[in-house]
Amino acid sequence: MNRSDLAAEATRRRKLREGALLLPIFGAFLLVSPLITVFIGSTSIFGLPLIFIYIFGIWLGLVLIARAMARRLDKG
Repeated sequence: MNRSDLAAEATRRRKLREGALLLPIFGAFLLVSPLITVFIGSTSIFGLPLIFIYIFGIWLGLVLIARAMARRLDKG
């Protein structure tokens, strides 16, 4: 590998680490922000209140994104 390849790889890994650090903050924003009040109501999907689907959907998305980021960081 030449120097430019090493520098590009270091930059990619740094950005990925920074993204991994911001992921919990992003998740907290989605779960605590006034955005969540949009999903409070009597609407239900498959018998489940919309707020449950929103919360567990966000949770599942965060887990999957964290898993993908961890795998990419572990490969390097």
